[in-house]
Amino acid sequence: MYDFDSIIDRSHTDAVKWLPANVSQPAKWPDVIPMWVADMDFASPPAVIEALKRRAEHPIYGYSCKPEGFFQAYMAWMRDRYGLGIEREWLSFAPGIVPAIATAIRAFTERGDGVAITPPVYHPFRHMIERNRRTVVEAPLVIRGGRYEFDLEALDAACARSKLLVLCSPHNPVGRVWDEAELRAVAEIAERRNVIVFADEIHADLIFAPSRLVPTINLDERLRRRLISAWAPSKTFNIAGLQASVIIVPEPGLRTALALESEATGLSSPNCMVSGAAVAAYTQGGPWLDEALRYIHGNYETLVAGLADKAPSIQVFPLEGTYLAWLDFRGAGFDGDVGTEVMERAGLWLDAGTRFGTGGGGFARMNLGCPRSVVETAVERLGKAFGRH
Repeated sequence: MYDFDSIIDRSHTDAVKWLPANVSQPAKWPDVIPMWVADMDFASPPAVIEALKRRAEHPIYGYSCKPEGFFQAYMAWMRDRYGLGIEREWLSFAPGIVPAIATAIRAFTERGDGVAITPPVYHPFRHMIERNRRTVVEAPLVIRGGRYEFDLEALDAACARSKLLVLCSPHNPVGRVWDEAELRAVAEIAERRNVIVFADEIHADLIFAPSRLVPTINLDERLRRRLISAWAPSKTFNIAGLQASVIIVPEPGLRTALALESEATGLSSPNCMVSGAAVAAYTQGGPWLDEALRYIHGNYETLVAGLADKAPSIQVFPLEGTYLAWLDFRGAGFDGDVGTEVMERAGLWLDAGTRFGTGGGGFARMNLGCPRSVVETAVERLGKAFGRH
């Protein structure tokens, strides 16, 4: 029903992923394939495109108020898709989850305070902590039985030195969907160490069976008292450029403190295109998402089978959620920054694992939100560069 196979030219659109300044062109590869930034190379849902066209046809693009329709559509999405009731008073708007993380850091910590993260993890977490002059406290993930897990002892120690934990659920870049037992263990540590939990759940709609989403908001009443949960339609419907996020804070005191800091920094207003597009996405985008998920999982299967055949030294970790594959190049003899090596040898622009911090050496992140033919070409190139000779 939807076309995910067509290659859409994104040049001359100021797309970060495709800007020549960001995609260096080695002489050997005049056609480098960017598979790094986490947005999709698919057309957004038709309903979203039509909503944006309708709004653009109105000739005035003035200031917009808080997008009430956006909140109502999000609440209906959570109810219909996950059976989850969300109170309207819990919700606020943010122009992106990274700005919301920065706002939470300023609202609930002081300069020099510890903020815990679980690397390898989305690199802006570290950047927001450091740029706001707080202290990064790490509890690195561990690999057990071929998949990543929390090191609960390390996490407990990190939270003992922190006031805030920034949790990635599902986890970018390793593709884990944390199960209920794992999240309950995190909640128990947060309760014991009296830390606030900021849960970045931007990839929550991008889950592959048999994995099942456990929204942090639905986990534990004790966690709700110290929880800030952040969702967005951006990854789900490929509208990251609209800069729209929903922040859920059940506890009134936390909600007030976050709102005051948000107002102090001016990070509380939407642009004029957000509401209509987000409402269209949440009310009409479900079938598109379901088909996109099937297609992306097919891309993952293509990648796994292709590398097993052509470059078996490169391992792919199980993809439980997100559209971002985590590739292990250590078997090919690499334990540091593999990004330049992959660029030079294969003409692929991947996100080097070292960008994601501790534990990222020897790894790279590949975006699978692209046409199948792109994945097939990537497999061919990796096979020629790192395969049996």
